[in-house]
Amino acid sequence: MTAFAFYKKVVALNSEVHRNLKFATDEVNFAFARDTTAVLLAGVEFAEAGREYPIVFIRGQDKQLRPAALLGVRDGENLFVDESGKWDARYIPAFVRRYPFVMAEGGERGQLVVCIDEGCAALNAQHGELLIDAKGKMQPRMNEVMQFLQNFQQEFARTELVARQLDELGLFVQQGARFDTPAGETFQLNDFYLIDEAKFGQIEDAKLPQLFRSGALGMVYLHLASLGNMRKLLDRVSARSAALKRNVPLH
Repeated sequence: MTAFAFYKKVVALNSEVHRNLKFATDEVNFAFARDTTAVLLAGVEFAEAGREYPIVFIRGQDKQLRPAALLGVRDGENLFVDESGKWDARYIPAFVRRYPFVMAEGGERGQLVVCIDEGCAALNAQHGELLIDAKGKMQPRMNEVMQFLQNFQQEFARTELVARQLDELGLFVQQGARFDTPAGETFQLNDFYLIDEAKFGQIEDAKLPQLFRSGALGMVYLHLASLGNMRKLLDRVSARSAALKRNVPLH
């Protein structure tokens, strides 16, 4: 999983190049995330996301564990996006909501810069809410977007620190899950990590205050509680498979 999971043409936002840039929000749906089976989460999202999705952890190529909301059990299928591009859940992860904007490393020092997906048709110079005017000045809406992106990056960096703290305690266990539907279909999920409840219960008392102050304890409890949503994913798979057999639109 990468930070640009569904971005097609990421370019740095430039007030000169992108003069008169507008954003037609009414033209944006979630079809861009239809093939995404998991998205990264910040710890601050656990309470809301945990009511909708199983929260698991994924180890990246850099060996860092990061939390993610599981959106499907089959490769290339998001069970929360229907044929019309509507998101079928009360809470939409910030990783998804930030599209078509994103922050990425740029410049000689590798500092973070605001980028856009030029492949998004909702970004144009003809209609929509003005982001950058004809003189290259950022408009209030663009400033709001930039603040949202900065907050996301800060929260995500904090979450990585907490996940590393838990990982150093040896609390994670690699898991796989098998899903068998009433229709006889079987799906297998592999290579995700969960907190081992037995190991969690054996943490030394002296280490608990630090885990509490960092927010790690709260994240662990919310992560474990969210795993009950695995059954909801199975129900969605069954409903979608049944609808496809009947040629019923997915909505």
